[in-house]
Amino acid sequence: MAEQVLKRLEAITDRLELASKQLLSNSSSGSVDQSNKDDDSANNIDHLPIIQDYDTLINESVKPFVAVSKKIGGDLETMSDHVSRLFDAQHQFLRQAVQSKKPVDKQIADAIKPQSNEIEAITLFTSKNRKSPLFNHLSTISEGIPALGWILVSPTPGPHIKDMSDAAQFYSNRVLKEFKEKDPTHAEWVKLWIKIFNDLHGYVRRHHTTGLAWASQGKRDFDTINTSTTKPAAAAGGPPPPPPPPPPPPPMPMNTDLGAKDDNSRNELMDSINSLGQGVTARLKKVPEELKTHKNPQLRQQADNESASNKKPVVPPRSTKPTLSQTTHTGTPKLALEGNKWVVEHHTGKSDLRITETEMKHTIYIYKCTNSTIIVEGKVNSIVLDQCTKVGLQFTSVVSLVEFINCKSMKAQVIERVPTIQIEKTDGCHIYLSSVSLDTEFITSKSSEMSVNLPCDDGEYKEYPIAEQFKTYIQNGKQLVTIANESAGV
Repeated sequence: MAEQVLKRLEAITDRLELASKQLLSNSSSGSVDQSNKDDDSANNIDHLPIIQDYDTLINESVKPFVAVSKKIGGDLETMSDHVSRLFDAQHQFLRQAVQSKKPVDKQIADAIKPQSNEIEAITLFTSKNRKSPLFNHLSTISEGIPALGWILVSPTPGPHIKDMSDAAQFYSNRVLKEFKEKDPTHAEWVKLWIKIFNDLHGYVRRHHTTGLAWASQGKRDFDTINTSTTKPAAAAGGPPPPPPPPPPPPPMPMNTDLGAKDDNSRNELMDSINSLGQGVTARLKKVPEELKTHKNPQLRQQADNESASNKKPVVPPRSTKPTLSQTTHTGTPKLALEGNKWVVEHHTGKSDLRITETEMKHTIYIYKCTNSTIIVEGKVNSIVLDQCTKVGLQFTSVVSLVEFINCKSMKAQVIERVPTIQIEKTDGCHIYLSSVSLDTEFITSKSSEMSVNLPCDDGEYKEYPIAEQFKTYIQNGKQLVTIANESAGV
């Protein structure tokens, strides 16, 4: 009798052990199946046209451009590395975005940091290498690269890309002119750069017509998708170690209180997006006729805040149409001699900025100064004012040129001589020449409200506007003739 009871207990024990093993096996198998399912999902997304077409863009447009850039070498080699990393970062972001529901702004800000960091690096690299023999090449890239901010533009991302491509054309034409008779490789380089934007525009029109196609390939939570193209180690085969694997980790802590801080998150998003070096996209927006100050004198008398309010229809609301390349922050004020370059940066409301210890080989670079006056004594090689507003400049003499780039409401007075003054993308620039500098030449492009003030015998100045509009007609059926348009106020 005791033996029968013992056998029955042993049989029950065997069945319990078998059931336990099956339970462990099923649990482990389920975990592996889920991991495999995630891998399959990641693999499947790469076969969809919305991702495949971007792969084609990188392989057939971006990579050839990078290869030719490295062939030219010099500063272009460094710049092309940034371009390559930027497109790779956007590729990974797109893989994640099309599979997930659109998240709150804080998560988007974190996700686009790899892209915004590269754009910042591109613009800063260009700014720091103004004396590079390939400066026009660098500017071609930095002027056009904000096109990749299309991911934050709606409902018309396609035209945004076209605008940035057109902005780059000014410098790409310089490249073609400079190397036309020297090296055909540079013409090929320009052609490939244009091809990148044409192909990007086509890709966006096919797959993201009215804005980034969030959740077009899935409805998962944004932060649960692995954007890496490398498979996780847990997805590899082999038996799971005992005990059964733990449950998946919880979502990142940064997402637990997003609902309660949505307003702050929106501000943080804009702070992140606006942390770049140059306001390229913002300054290239087309201004409607009714908002141009040179055609509406009454606007000039309005306060700055009212002017900003009037331009809201031109610049999209920050919360709905931000770009990767805007900037609102200010940096640390600086006035220092770095090698042969005087650097004047981030000064506001200063009327006593003065550079006196100058040499003919010195250059002056004035960056993002506002409501300030700068006096340069002696003869220097060149002076550049970049992204300045309401700045007055007085200088003695310049060997090569004075250049205004992306500035507003500027004034400059020449005490002795300057051979060339160049004005690019500047709204409001008034130059006062001396009696010995009446042979100064002016080169202007994409600028408005410009004037030259010439000295009179009585010590006063007479103002002459620089033409902003031109009329072109065909002469003798074979020659184009361009003259200033009299309706432009000249």
